[in-house]
Amino acid sequence: MPNIFQKIFSGGAGEIVDKVAGAVDRFVQTKEEKDAVNLEIRKVVSEELKAMEQEHTKQLEVYQKEMDSARNREIQIATADKAPLINKIVTPLLALGVILLTFILFYVLMFKQVGNEKDIIIYVLGVLSAISTQIVSYYFGSSQGSAQKQKQIDKLIN
Repeated sequence: MPNIFQKIFSGGAGEIVDKVAGAVDRFVQTKEEKDAVNLEIRKVVSEELKAMEQEHTKQLEVYQKEMDSARNREIQIATADKAPLINKIVTPLLALGVILLTFILFYVLMFKQVGNEKDIIIYVLGVLSAISTQIVSYYFGSSQGSAQKQKQIDKLIN
């Protein structure tokens, strides 16, 4: 699905303006009036797009701060001298357990005979697969698309 801002800035807004201008053309008769109305419509659309972009940037900033906060908390716990060992290993152990359980369910579905429980196992496997994807993204970074998105966020913030 293409980015909404790419679509808007690459012609989507122009199409909207052209459609509105076409509707106005039916009621406005002189060329000067048409040009004035067309200019006003373009100004309004431009201002709205700018406002949408600013709101989107604010949301990205909030998201980035939340992500940084969570990772900084994890780092502080892992490097704290006074933190008990259980606090340092609970999160990685839970992550490892979820990944392991996901692979076990994949194995069960592929190599074992399952009866009436197949639908339940597939449902649980779907949930675990989604969680596993998030875990891997958290610990090992995410996809190239996410890296590009991060560059775009940084560019918008600065």
